[in-house]
Amino acid sequence: MYYLNDDKVAIDFVENNLKNSAISSITYLEILVFPYDEEEDKKVRDFLELFKIYDVDRNLLDIAIKTYRTKKVKMADNLIGSTAKLYNLTLVTRNVDDFKNMKLDILNIYE
Repeated sequence: MYYLNDDKVAIDFVENNLKNSAISSITYLEILVFPYDEEEDKKVRDFLELFKIYDVDRNLLDIAIKTYRTKKVKMADNLIGSTAKLYNLTLVTRNVDDFKNMKLDILNIYE
């Protein structure tokens, strides 16, 4: 979201790391639920298509179920964090506290 709002830190990070970056289909959903006009919607979709997108599958759901039962992480955050866990990815987020109980490799590019 910060990239789409022309945040310089986010733009620099994405431009330097795009080839190694991916997003969860949940992140895709969270970004696209905003009421963009037609032109903005196309711009956002074009941007999101630059990333590898990990879909929700049975393996991911099993990890998310276990995490929810033991850690009580909110479902959207749980699915995003579980995606990072399943695929051994570093989760880039400013909302570090949302994932603190998940034992993930987390990077806050603003710190």
